Amino acid sequence: MPRLCLALASVAALAVIARPTAADNAALRSLASAERAFAAASAAKGIKPAFLEYLAQDAVVFEPTATNGRKAFESRPASQAKLTWEPAYAEVSAAGDLGYTTGPWELHLPPERNLPPSYGHFISVWKKSRGGPWRVALDIGVSHDQPASGGVGSGEFEAGPTHAPGRPRAHAVDLKALDQACSETARAHGMAAAFAEHAAQDVRLNIEGAFPFDGLEAVRAQFEQAPGTFRFLPEGSGLAASRDLGYTYGTAQRFVSGSDVAADSSVYLHVWRGDASGGWKIALSVMNPLPKPGTN
Repeated sequence: MPRLCLALASVAALAVIARPTAADNAALRSLASAERAFAAASAAKGIKPAFLEYLAQDAVVFEPTATNGRKAFESRPASQAKLTWEPAYAEVSAAGDLGYTTGPWELHLPPERNLPPSYGHFISVWKKSRGGPWRVALDIGVSHDQPASGGVGSGEFEAGPTHAPGRPRAHAVDLKALDQACSETARAHGMAAAFAEHAAQDVRLNIEGAFPFDGLEAVRAQFEQAPGTFRFLPEGSGLAASRDLGYTYGTAQRFVSGSDVAADSSVYLHVWRGDASGGWKIALSVMNPLPKPGTN
């Protein structure tokens, strides 16, 4: 299966500055290197061995709902399929212990399957203990048509905003409460309004079947085409030691025509980032529809 298989704030000294190069940030360089090494392991050893090498013990993947990643891959037979990918964007916490990567993937099945390649974008949340290696804490992704540019092999890479070193915020942050606040807006006014209030200007959105949407205006325009209102039901979360990057995941329900019964649902990931004023915004979101009951 493709790669379907980070709250925030700081003291005044912690600032987020725009668009550094990867060379400016040793932690970001090491994260991007870990992602590339993960991809190289997949090419050299196969999909299953690579995932078992790089997934954290408590890693989460989606099949289609959240499940323990290591158990999921341990139960799979070895595959002759070739899965390749590379990071195109990454962001790392000030503590250098939490980050995320995203970029294109390609899946080539064995020739005897006589099927065309599959394409998409992965999103991985990574964590790192002091002195330890980067390991994948959560892996999710989307599939889409073959990209005309920027696919695997393009070498394109963009560094996310720098989280300058500083003391962590004195008070812990309830990440699930951030999701709840976003959920209240989405339930009352829809997703476009929720993201207008709770997302960063440079937010990235990934939805199954579509190329990634970059920037708040593009994301709002996409959600304005989605009828109904939404409710987020968080299931898990993670937080950087510097409390400037975190993530939540769970199930999102969609409601239409004022009904209190969900019309359908999706799994979701929110990566939350602190801004210079101490607020919280969604930096990245993934929403993948779940099959309706009774369908395959």
